[in-house]
Amino acid sequence: MPNIFDYLKWRDIPIEKVEQNEVDNLILSRISYFPFDGILEKEEKITLKEAYDRYLKLKKKAHFLQKEDKELFELISNSLRFKDIFISNYINKVDLLEEKQISAITFYLPDDTIYVAFRGTDDTLIGWKEDLNMSYSNFVPAQEDAVKYLEDVARKNKQPLIVGGHSKGGNLAIYASAFCKESIKKRIIKIYNNDGPGFSKNVVENVKYKNIIEKIYTYIPQTSIIGRLLNHEGKATIIKSTQTRNYAT
Repeated sequence: MPNIFDYLKWRDIPIEKVEQNEVDNLILSRISYFPFDGILEKEEKITLKEAYDRYLKLKKKAHFLQKEDKELFELISNSLRFKDIFISNYINKVDLLEEKQISAITFYLPDDTIYVAFRGTDDTLIGWKEDLNMSYSNFVPAQEDAVKYLEDVARKNKQPLIVGGHSKGGNLAIYASAFCKESIKKRIIKIYNNDGPGFSKNVVENVKYKNIIEKIYTYIPQTSIIGRLLNHEGKATIIKSTQTRNYAT
């Protein structure tokens, strides 16, 4: 079955010539998993090609959560569709005391929109523990930080916003979009939830959540477990897939 590697090789066309789609969203969400530590300072704004060139010059190579992401990073850095996309506002926080793990990055797309991507769980014990906390709490610290991150990006930029993420990142994308300031919420075009878990009943019944339901685009692999957890509202597209999931939320 074709995957994002096949897509990148097939659709090697700049985004400004062929508008972005659901697969582009998935790739941007996947890029948020790349280890930009030591490559990108938070306030910097560089292209994905420049980021890869910096990665190659690192004395101590960064740790990729998925081994194939090294190859994916190289492919993206040479892709006409992605290499010139600017990235900025990278954060990667792990807080033992608050039991919090959050990572996010911002993409500046050629059509003058901004894609805010939240990463899913990393391989730290805190990241896994926060996932467990999410299963019974109304909110977790990473969700509150996601709201602050989205508001910070929106404050510094005036473009329309797309918010997305994979797994826990999809959950953070929805939460941040629902509970950010109303003036920011109005600028959000789409919210992409790629196989992200749901929320407690209290959250999905909140009017702030209900007001963004029409903007949420949820995609769940047919064998998914994580994406079916907890409470969801709105429509979901089930994707036929032969891939076996082997990592956390």
